[in-house]
Amino acid sequence: MSLLYALLVAAMAYLIVGFYEAAQFPLDTSKYPGAQDVWSIGWLRPFVVLSPIAVCVTLVLCWLLTESHIFEIHKKLAMHKHDRAVQIIALPAVFGLMALASMLPVFELLAGRVDKLSQPWYDIKGAWLVQVGNATSADNISDVGFWNEVETKAFWKYENCFYVADLFEAWTLFQFGKLILEEIGESIAKHGHRSPDVSNDNGQEQETQQSQLEDQEPQTLSQLEVDLIDSHRAVKALTWVGTSLFVVLCVVQSAVSLWPYLVNSMYDEGTLMSTLSVGGFVTSCAAIYNLVVVESAFHRHLDPISPVLKFVTVKLLVSLSFFQSSMLTILQAAEKTLPSTTRSFLRYVPLLGDILSMSDAQFHLFYPALTIFECLFLTCLHLFVWKADEVWYVEAESASEQTPLIKSV
Repeated sequence: MSLLYALLVAAMAYLIVGFYEAAQFPLDTSKYPGAQDVWSIGWLRPFVVLSPIAVCVTLVLCWLLTESHIFEIHKKLAMHKHDRAVQIIALPAVFGLMALASMLPVFELLAGRVDKLSQPWYDIKGAWLVQVGNATSADNISDVGFWNEVETKAFWKYENCFYVADLFEAWTLFQFGKLILEEIGESIAKHGHRSPDVSNDNGQEQETQQSQLEDQEPQTLSQLEVDLIDSHRAVKALTWVGTSLFVVLCVVQSAVSLWPYLVNSMYDEGTLMSTLSVGGFVTSCAAIYNLVVVESAFHRHLDPISPVLKFVTVKLLVSLSFFQSSMLTILQAAEKTLPSTTRSFLRYVPLLGDILSMSDAQFHLFYPALTIFECLFLTCLHLFVWKADEVWYVEAESASEQTPLIKSV
């Protein structure tokens, strides 16, 4: 994790320099008409400009909380649980940083800096920019089709940044699922119900214990206890179905994001983005639903870990990837179908009216900034929700150490 945060700090320094450098360039309204009204919403500019500061605060808070868990790991206390918690804690920092990165190509587009958007698809400099000695800038470029293509590339780079964040989010969701299901298994075992789902470092030994359990169930376990273990198995299997779909979708979209780089073409880019967005919306809803099912089905076994806020933070983090952006897009599309009178009324509603009437350029600056501040809020929640000194981390280990090796007959 120290290496991860070192990489995050280096990336943050690079992105902040690039962000404020790009933000200082004047908007090129003569070549890119979409830049004309980008700051027409009064609160949007300060909201966007302050977002890098929120990323810095998020990174510092995540690092401090991570260090408290690493201290416990060094003491050899519940190492696997603390390790999973550390990866969950890192998600707001990673997501916020990639949201900041997504704004850079949008700023380059608004400033008309096509040389920054040209690579790696093809050499725009050779095709459109005249070489040194004749002209070294894009001052004479006014072709509408060209700028439409540049806009497409800028927004594709924008999406790529979120694809990276989604990939780490999928991994974090997997770790959270493992942590919760292991805790449920330990709780069942602690209350006298031997569960085959309690984590075990030795896979072969775990399978042996499971087969022994199945042989002993008729003699040693009541029917209610058997039903509890079976329900645990069933919920665990169903949980991994939804989670696996989300993970696979994030891996696929990360691979697809390389397509324009490999084939040197943006053909069918819009179709790919739309398909991935729909698939991501469905799988993220399924992943959130799985969390709700696990929480409601085994809430009594999760009471020691104070699960309410833990589940809330993870649900909110999962919603950042597809659910939130899809809902805003649906609302914007629905607003355009309303009667003119209703649309005029909505535009006077504070914040909501501005968001629904945003242009593509405005939305591609607003949404990353919104995500960044949400990540800061979730990080502040993590300070109270994922404390390293909570009893449940070591409770199961302490109980197992106090269990006698030979029980009295």
